[in-house]
Amino acid sequence: MKFVIFGSTGPSGLQLVDECLQQGHHVTALVRNPEKMTVKHENLTVTKVDLAKEDELVPHFTGNDAVLSCLGAQAGIWVPCSLYTDSIKTITGAMRKCGVSRYVGMSAWGTKHDPGLPWIIRWVLRPLFLRNILPNMAEMEDYLTNSCTDIDYTVVRPPGLSNEEASGKEVLTHQGQYVPEATSRIPRRDVAKFMLKCVINGEWKKTHVAVGIK
Repeated sequence: MKFVIFGSTGPSGLQLVDECLQQGHHVTALVRNPEKMTVKHENLTVTKVDLAKEDELVPHFTGNDAVLSCLGAQAGIWVPCSLYTDSIKTITGAMRKCGVSRYVGMSAWGTKHDPGLPWIIRWVLRPLFLRNILPNMAEMEDYLTNSCTDIDYTVVRPPGLSNEEASGKEVLTHQGQYVPEATSRIPRRDVAKFMLKCVINGEWKKTHVAVGIK
């Protein structure tokens, strides 16, 4: 299969690119800074784009089976965040123009309030360190739900991400803000494998799904 991947030079995106290539797929990585791409492969194309320009994305989407995103914003207590809503609008707009309908992207646990969330998310991360990022992720999710009925989207919500190797454990799922029986951290590689599986198997379409491991 052929995929376009955003956020591919970040820690999660690199894991997703590598996982796709290892499974024999072709990847077009659309990036702001190609020099940051550390993965090399004959099936990998790295291209510099301006994510804010919808028409610039269209030629790179054409002929691909799906668009995946691991875009991430820097955490900031005082700095407003609009990356997730801005990017999803240009990405889905470009998808419509070239007839690509499958999208899998990543957000996080706790984009919206839930009394069952781990206390560190409810009382520390949401009100302080991620006070601007999580609400913008929630706005992105709402945009997909309310304005993208023509897009087969899946939003994957992981907990805290680690750089450990793939756990080999079953990835647990829950259609909510978190996975009740899961730990508060998951390897990035586990999330990458789950995202790719969603595309290949056609799972969790038009859904926001929390993931985790025991």
